[in-house]
Amino acid sequence: MQADHYQGIDQIYTSEYKTSGSRFIGFLFPCDDPHSFEKSIKSYKEKFADATHICSACVIGVEREYQRCSDDGEPSNSSGRPILNTLLSKGITNVGCAVVRYYGGKKLGIPGLIEAYGGAAQLCIDQAEVINKTLEDSIVCSISDDISYKLYNFLAKRTDVSYTISDSGQFVLTCAKNLTPSLRTELKKIPNLAIE
Repeated sequence: MQADHYQGIDQIYTSEYKTSGSRFIGFLFPCDDPHSFEKSIKSYKEKFADATHICSACVIGVEREYQRCSDDGEPSNSSGRPILNTLLSKGITNVGCAVVRYYGGKKLGIPGLIEAYGGAAQLCIDQAEVINKTLEDSIVCSISDDISYKLYNFLAKRTDVSYTISDSGQFVLTCAKNLTPSLRTELKKIPNLAIE
């Protein structure tokens, strides 16, 4: 697989796992960076403020280089680690998973917690549509209207680049991240084009 391609998801998937009176609600969601992961976990903690625990894990980066998990007060490695291991076993990245626990009155022990948290994450993954995705990058540039045809002509020849025009008239070009350096070099050859 090319360096800018990875297996990921495009939407949120949920699951429910019940055992010994406890209820575990899983959420599998896309996230591109640690900040978006933290933001998602914070929103789950606000939404499920009455939950006993909200354990989580994420895998981010094409090489799955950023990995993080949290037991959120459960015994060490009994909840966040099983969620993380489930994500890793699927080979997906740029994903986060939160499992919300409502305690049912009976202790599950470490093996029971591992099975429940990992199971809720697995149920999410089982229903997820995993797709081949491409890391993208954007370049913002501007050019005066009277010579904008030069940029339009250039873009017409580049099927690997898409673009939109912002409200302020700037061109926002989007391409696979590995094309960004060569695209910048080509754009610099267009006279009077300003690259942000």
